[in-house]
Amino acid sequence: MLVLMFQAGSTCLALDVRRIHEVVPLVQLQRAESAPAWLAGVFIYRGRVIPVIDLHRLIGAGECLPNLSTRLILVPHRIGGQERLVGLLASRVADLRDIEPPAQAATPGATRDHPDFGAVLVNGNDIIHLVEPDRLLPEAYASQLALIHRELPA
Repeated sequence: MLVLMFQAGSTCLALDVRRIHEVVPLVQLQRAESAPAWLAGVFIYRGRVIPVIDLHRLIGAGECLPNLSTRLILVPHRIGGQERLVGLLASRVADLRDIEPPAQAATPGATRDHPDFGAVLVNGNDIIHLVEPDRLLPEAYASQLALIHRELPA
């Protein structure tokens, strides 16, 4: 399986390239006043307003720094029964790898308060979490994102 490698804090993450809509450079994000800390802001992408989740803040690793390798990974995400694009703000987005898919069953998923970074894989000396975008957000956060989506134009 071909995956895009990136980081949130010191956590090494991977995302199946078939799940990625596009990877774009970091752009200026507009922050909503009432938005939760894990929501970095929104931006306009091809005429649509896209909310961006700061993966660093999501796991409590502070703010994602705007380095040259910081990117927005756009992924389809099911919110309130509707599929919309969501941006994942991540650092060190620069590497594609061919890895063996996990043999084990899927992880239990996000709890009410903790994100689910997916199945854990060992690839050489790296411990990698295989991200499933639809399972990433804790239940409470997914509800907040659904509310934010209702307020945004499609």
